[in-house]
Amino acid sequence: MTEKQLAEALRTSMTDVLEKMFFIRGVDTAGVPPSAAERLAEMTFEGDPPGRFTLRATGPAARSIAADFLGAEESELPDREVDDVVCELANMICGSVLSRVESGTIFHLASPRIVEPHIQPQLPNAARRPPRVATHAIEISGGVLVASIQTESPECQQIEEYAY
Repeated sequence: MTEKQLAEALRTSMTDVLEKMFFIRGVDTAGVPPSAAERLAEMTFEGDPPGRFTLRATGPAARSIAADFLGAEESELPDREVDDVVCELANMICGSVLSRVESGTIFHLASPRIVEPHIQPQLPNAARRPPRVATHAIEISGGVLVASIQTESPECQQIEEYAY
Protein backbone atom coordinates (compact mmCIF):
# COMPACT_ATOMS: atom_id res chain seq x y z
CA MET A 1 0.00 0.00 0.00
CA THR A 2 1.32 3.43 -0.94
CA GLU A 3 0.69 6.70 0.88
CA LYS A 4 -1.49 7.77 -2.05
CA GLN A 5 -3.65 4.64 -1.69
CA LEU A 6 -3.87 5.20 2.05
CA ALA A 7 -4.93 8.84 1.56
CA GLU A 8 -7.58 7.89 -1.00
CA ALA A 9 -8.94 5.14 1.25
CA LEU A 10 -9.14 7.61 4.15
CA ARG A 11 -10.96 10.23 2.05
CA THR A 12 -13.44 7.68 0.69
CA SER A 13 -14.01 6.06 4.08
CA MET A 14 -14.69 9.37 5.84
CA THR A 15 -17.17 10.39 3.16
CA ASP A 16 -18.93 7.01 3.10
CA VAL A 17 -19.22 6.60 6.87
CA LEU A 18 -20.48 10.15 7.40
CA GLU A 19 -23.03 9.87 4.59
CA LYS A 20 -24.26 6.30 5.19
CA MET A 21 -24.12 6.01 8.98
CA PHE A 22 -24.58 9.62 10.12
CA PHE A 23 -26.48 11.11 7.14
CA ILE A 24 -23.98 13.96 6.98
CA ARG A 25 -22.52 15.38 3.80
CA GLY A 26 -19.32 17.33 4.29
CA VAL A 27 -16.91 19.30 2.16
CA ASP A 28 -13.21 18.48 1.90
CA THR A 29 -11.15 21.20 3.57
CA ALA A 30 -7.54 22.02 4.45
CA GLY A 31 -7.95 21.14 8.12
CA VAL A 32 -8.39 22.66 11.53
CA PRO A 33 -5.81 24.26 13.79
CA PRO A 34 -4.82 21.90 16.66
CA SER A 35 -6.10 24.38 19.26
CA ALA A 36 -9.61 24.10 17.82
CA ALA A 37 -9.76 20.33 18.31
CA GLU A 38 -11.83 19.87 21.41
CA ARG A 39 -12.23 16.12 20.98
CA LEU A 40 -9.49 13.73 19.95
CA ALA A 41 -10.27 10.04 19.61
CA GLU A 42 -7.29 7.73 19.23
CA MET A 43 -6.94 4.02 18.62
CA THR A 44 -4.20 1.62 17.66
CA PHE A 45 -4.45 -1.48 15.53
CA GLU A 46 -2.34 -4.59 15.12
CA GLY A 47 -2.00 -6.47 11.86
CA ASP A 48 0.06 -6.14 8.74
CA PRO A 49 0.77 -3.25 8.97
CA PRO A 50 0.15 -2.08 12.54
CA GLY A 51 -0.58 1.56 13.23
CA ARG A 52 -2.63 4.29 14.83
CA PHE A 53 -5.76 6.20 13.85
CA THR A 54 -6.87 9.56 15.24
CA LEU A 55 -10.01 11.60 14.73
CA ARG A 56 -10.01 15.24 15.80
CA ALA A 57 -13.25 17.18 15.98
CA THR A 58 -14.06 20.75 16.86
CA GLY A 59 -16.49 20.95 19.76
CA PRO A 60 -19.43 22.06 17.59
CA ALA A 61 -18.77 19.29 15.03
CA ALA A 62 -18.62 16.63 17.76
CA ARG A 63 -21.88 17.83 19.33
CA SER A 64 -23.64 18.10 15.96
CA ILE A 65 -22.64 14.58 14.92
CA ALA A 66 -23.59 13.10 18.29
CA ALA A 67 -26.99 14.81 18.27
CA ASP A 68 -27.73 13.59 14.74
CA PHE A 69 -26.57 10.04 15.50
CA LEU A 70 -28.48 9.77 18.79
CA GLY A 71 -31.56 11.75 17.73
CA ALA A 72 -31.12 14.20 20.59
CA GLU A 73 -30.80 17.94 21.09
CA GLU A 74 -27.20 19.14 21.14
CA SER A 75 -27.73 21.16 24.31
CA GLU A 76 -29.08 18.11 26.17
CA LEU A 77 -26.18 15.77 25.42
CA PRO A 78 -23.74 15.04 28.24
CA ASP A 79 -20.05 15.21 27.25
CA ARG A 80 -19.70 11.45 27.82
CA GLU A 81 -22.26 10.67 25.11
CA VAL A 82 -20.55 13.06 22.70
CA ASP A 83 -17.23 11.33 23.43
CA ASP A 84 -18.82 7.90 22.85
CA VAL A 85 -20.14 8.92 19.44
CA VAL A 86 -16.79 10.43 18.40
CA CYS A 87 -15.10 7.16 19.43
CA GLU A 88 -17.63 5.12 17.47
CA LEU A 89 -17.12 7.32 14.41
CA ALA A 90 -13.34 6.81 14.71
CA ASN A 91 -13.86 3.04 14.95
CA MET A 92 -16.06 2.98 11.83
CA ILE A 93 -13.71 5.11 9.73
CA CYS A 94 -10.59 3.21 10.80
CA GLY A 95 -12.20 -0.15 10.05
CA SER A 96 -13.35 1.09 6.68
CA VAL A 97 -9.88 2.38 5.75
CA LEU A 98 -8.16 -0.85 6.74
CA SER A 99 -10.65 -3.01 4.83
CA ARG A 100 -10.10 -0.90 1.72
CA VAL A 101 -6.30 -1.01 1.72
CA GLU A 102 -5.60 -4.43 3.21
CA SER A 103 -8.77 -6.47 2.61
CA GLY A 104 -6.96 -9.81 2.97
CA THR A 105 -5.42 -9.00 6.35
CA ILE A 106 -6.94 -9.60 9.77
CA PHE A 107 -6.58 -6.58 12.06
CA HIS A 108 -7.12 -6.31 15.78
CA LEU A 109 -8.39 -2.85 16.65
CA ALA A 110 -8.00 -1.47 20.16
CA SER A 111 -10.98 0.33 21.61
CA PRO A 112 -10.95 4.00 20.65
CA ARG A 113 -10.53 6.44 23.51
CA ILE A 114 -10.68 10.17 24.00
CA VAL A 115 -7.27 11.69 24.76
CA GLU A 116 -6.06 15.22 25.36
CA PRO A 117 -5.51 16.96 22.00
CA HIS A 118 -1.89 17.82 22.83
CA ILE A 119 -0.93 14.17 23.47
CA GLN A 120 0.52 12.45 20.41
CA PRO A 121 1.12 8.77 21.17
CA GLN A 122 3.78 7.01 19.14
CA LEU A 123 3.24 4.04 16.87
CA PRO A 124 4.27 0.66 18.21
CA ASN A 125 7.85 -0.05 17.09
CA ALA A 126 8.02 3.40 15.45
CA ALA A 127 11.77 3.54 16.02
CA ARG A 128 12.29 0.57 13.69
CA ARG A 129 10.28 1.70 10.70
CA PRO A 130 9.17 5.17 9.56
CA PRO A 131 5.37 5.44 9.34
CA ARG A 132 3.19 6.11 6.32
CA VAL A 133 0.75 8.89 7.15
CA ALA A 134 -2.49 10.06 5.56
CA THR A 135 -4.66 12.92 6.83
CA HIS A 136 -8.00 14.15 5.57
CA ALA A 137 -10.27 16.96 6.81
CA ILE A 138 -13.98 17.44 6.21
CA GLU A 139 -16.01 20.50 7.08
CA ILE A 140 -19.57 19.87 8.20
CA SER A 141 -22.23 22.35 9.24
CA GLY A 142 -21.14 22.15 12.87
CA GLY A 143 -17.36 22.42 12.38
CA VAL A 144 -14.44 20.33 11.16
CA LEU A 145 -13.33 16.69 11.43
CA VAL A 146 -9.72 15.71 10.78
CA ALA A 147 -8.78 12.03 10.51
CA SER A 148 -5.25 10.73 10.39
CA ILE A 149 -3.94 7.22 9.96
CA GLN A 150 -0.35 6.15 10.46
CA THR A 151 0.91 2.73 9.50
CA GLU A 152 4.34 1.25 9.79
CA SER A 153 6.15 0.92 6.50
CA PRO A 154 6.84 -2.68 5.60
CA GLU A 155 10.31 -3.93 6.26
CA CYS A 156 12.41 -4.62 3.20
CA GLN A 157 12.69 -8.31 2.66
CA GLN A 158 16.17 -9.63 2.40
CA ILE A 159 16.91 -11.13 -1.00
CA GLU A 160 19.02 -14.21 -1.00
CA GLU A 161 21.64 -14.49 -3.70
CA TYR A 162 22.39 -17.82 -5.25
CA ALA A 163 25.44 -18.78 -7.30
CA TYR A 164 24.71 -21.09 -10.17
